[in-house]
Formats: sequence, C-alpha cells, structure tokens
Amino acid sequence: MSLDQQVPTSPAPPRDPAGDRVDAYYGRLFGWPVKWRGVHPFLALENGICAVTLPKLSAGPVLTRLAATGCQGPAMHLPTQHGARVALLAETDGLIPPRSALPRNVEVLAWGTLLPLPVGARRVEVATEWLAAPDPHQRWLPSLGAVLAGIPERL
Repeated sequence: MSLDQQVPTSPAPPRDPAGDRVDAYYGRLFGWPVKWRGVHPFLALENGICAVTLPKLSAGPVLTRLAATGCQGPAMHLPTQHGARVALLAETDGLIPPRSALPRNVEVLAWGTLLPLPVGARRVEVATEWLAAPDPHQRWLPSLGAVLAGIPERL
C-alpha cells in the first residue's frame, strides 16, 4: 500500500486560504506538482522529480555527507507500515536504477507516486515533517546520481 492510500479520502471541501498558500509555496515557488486528496496536499513525483527513501535510523550520516558535498536537498520524515523512513527529493538525471542495483534498504520512488506534504512545519495527521525543508533561495534539487552516491553500499 502506498503512502497516498493510507490517508482516507473524503469529498473535497471548499478551498481555504491555507490550501492556496500551499499551492503558492510548493507549486508556484518551487514548481512542484501538488495534488490534493480532500484537504491533504501531496507532492506528485513526476516531471523529473523523484525521491530516494531509506530508514530514518540510517539517514543522519547520509544527510551529513550530502550537505558536506553541497548536494543536500529537501528531506522529509515519512511514517510507513514498515517503520519511519526519510525521503530525499532529487531530480532524475537519466534512467532510474533497478531495485537490484540499490543498497538493500533503499528505494527510489517516481512516476506518479504521491508523498504527503507537510503543511507548515508539520503535518499532524500523518506525522510528516521536513528534516531539511525546501529553501526558496536554492530551489534546485540535487541529481538522483548525487543522492545515490551519498548513500553507502552497506546501509
């Protein structure tokens, strides 16, 4: 079951100013495709955006390594049925490697996967939060190759 299927859907209520701010921030400022499920915004992984996920317990050294090389981009905490994970947003830079070429606990999500977006600092209903928030002054995403290079083979 994907993350977008874990949030119950309900009829879409009238849009409020908070929803407009989310669209303006994520959609217009960063150019990210935002999809709505009821009152919940999601980042649609499409148009060259992907996410590398790994266990949260292993993410600290990876985030430090990416920051040291100037390749850290937005990273969010994601609760899943298999434990807490971290999603590192990246730009696809060619072919996405097959699962067999990735370290054991690493996955690459792309092509229409929906990631729940934090609203403000935290999204309470699914406990999604930014570990490294997107920076309006640095709107680019690191390449998928750079992010994968920052992850040790034995994670």
